Amino acid sequence: MSKQPIFRIVDGERIPGLSRPAFVRNGDHHYLVQLGIYADGMIDCWELLTLEEFAADLRRGRVVTRFEEGARAAVHETVEWEFSKVNGHLTPESLYAEVRDDIDDLNGRPDSTARAWRALQEFRADPTEERRAVLRAAYEEIPEHELHAALADHSVGDGPLYDLAMGPGGDVTSERYQEALDYFDEEWGDPREWLARQDRAPEPAAATLVLHWPDTSGPSAALRNEYPAPIRIGEVTYPSVHDAWPAIDPAPEARTAVMAALLRAKYDQHPDLAAVLTATGSARIHYRANSRDLSEIAFWGHEDEGRNWMGRLLESTRAELHARRLGLPY
Repeated sequence: MSKQPIFRIVDGERIPGLSRPAFVRNGDHHYLVQLGIYADGMIDCWELLTLEEFAADLRRGRVVTRFEEGARAAVHETVEWEFSKVNGHLTPESLYAEVRDDIDDLNGRPDSTARAWRALQEFRADPTEERRAVLRAAYEEIPEHELHAALADHSVGDGPLYDLAMGPGGDVTSERYQEALDYFDEEWGDPREWLARQDRAPEPAAATLVLHWPDTSGPSAALRNEYPAPIRIGEVTYPSVHDAWPAIDPAPEARTAVMAALLRAKYDQHPDLAAVLTATGSARIHYRANSRDLSEIAFWGHEDEGRNWMGRLLESTRAELHARRLGLPY
């Protein structure tokens, strides 16, 4: 599928991405949209989703890969049609694998095919059953519709790679297995030389952590302002940051400074929660704001290109905690 480079801006930082067509189901229509895939692991599919949320949409059929004859489709305000004689090669699993590969590519990391190549060469250099198991797992991660090009040799497709990954027995005869070994010896040479030439992988882009509302499960729930973590401000103790905020009711010009102070109090007074925050490493934090006021959501949250001040302040608080641990002034 044709892919085009795109980007989005987050807190002044340009996040590279790719755009590819996909179908999203809404009611009885399937809408052709441009799926945005970004280096920080976010997927733009009418809304920003994590890779896990995108996988869930694939499983429940919101993102569609197969169509029955007569299924209705549309491009918004442009054209509508019905499918007939449908031939498709994508499955939910292969689309997910392709998107995951795109995120790896955008970060300069080895994708599933590159990982299979390395596992292949490591198996050739040390042909144990443990290494074959790694090779088989890497082979099975390659998107099904991309297997034919895995070796960049259309005369053999993925046959020799499959034969080595599965091993002799079953549908792989001893003769076929030996032919696969001979193929790689002739075409790929010494596996140790290949491995020695590999460059060290670059550092990946920072991941993105999304703090959902409402979310009471998982360790990241502790980072939300609604989490029950009493904080003492002056002579008053509040059940949580969420409860302290309206009681203090700061002027708009001071609200980020006041929120920063509330967060500092929360994590100073609850070292266990400070450990949860610092454990997020260098991840970019997106906060889904809890408010009925759209202007507040746009200010504190990241939705629809919001300013994400809550996420940014959490990142700043995390940096202060790291600096304190290292004994640095801040």
